[in-house]
Amino acid sequence: RFGSRLKAAEPHQPSTHHITPFVWDPFYPVPNFDAMARALDMGLVCVCVAAVATILVGMLAHVQGGGKPALGWFTWHPILMVLSFSCLMPLGRLVYHAEASWLGEDKESRRSWHRIIMSLAVLAMLGGYLCIFMAHLPIRKFFGYDFNNKAWGEWARIAHSWIGYATILGSLAQASTGINKITYLNTTGQKVFTQHGTTGKLIMCFGALVVVLAVKFWGWSLSMKVAIAGLAVLAATWGVLLPSQQAAKESEEQPLRP
Repeated sequence: RFGSRLKAAEPHQPSTHHITPFVWDPFYPVPNFDAMARALDMGLVCVCVAAVATILVGMLAHVQGGGKPALGWFTWHPILMVLSFSCLMPLGRLVYHAEASWLGEDKESRRSWHRIIMSLAVLAMLGGYLCIFMAHLPIRKFFGYDFNNKAWGEWARIAHSWIGYATILGSLAQASTGINKITYLNTTGQKVFTQHGTTGKLIMCFGALVVVLAVKFWGWSLSMKVAIAGLAVLAATWGVLLPSQQAAKESEEQPLRP
């Protein structure tokens, strides 16, 4: 009885829907990866300059925790250390990985700039250590310990001192391996100390940690502490995460996943 009301099954019809192949449209906005890379590179430069400017204000300007004498030994310890670890070292890594329109694609030129900037970073670091050594020599405070009063400082000062010494020694070792690396490349073409880039990243991270520890016990206002510590961490993180130009090109050439 009900069968007469049912329609006969119709044969399967092929779908009329189909996938339209991609056709390039010159009026469709396409991301400019080169411009984006240049903007990121310039962003790191701005962060590095801002880090130095902020520590200069924090030490020399008449703000809470500042107003230090411009010719004082201690005044230039934090300034030179921030210049080294939060400015010159990230910039020294940037010249290896910056977008090609800045320095070209010639590796030899990039190595030269890297060597110059990192050498300046090590000199600034040594100058910063000389300043704190001369400032603490009369009162005999070293390694977070007061040799006159036979007492240790607070934990942040102790950590700042010991991690700072380790970072300085690591930076000197890094400079030595860098010199030998360049020498071997120029004379024999042999690649040695292949861990040089990785240890450089670690040194920048420890440098930022030392700055954060110093900010913890110094008498700046909270906003100044956040600015100095934040810029130091941002500069180090940005410098560490910089992709190489070869890696960037390879990632752009990979087909998009569905």
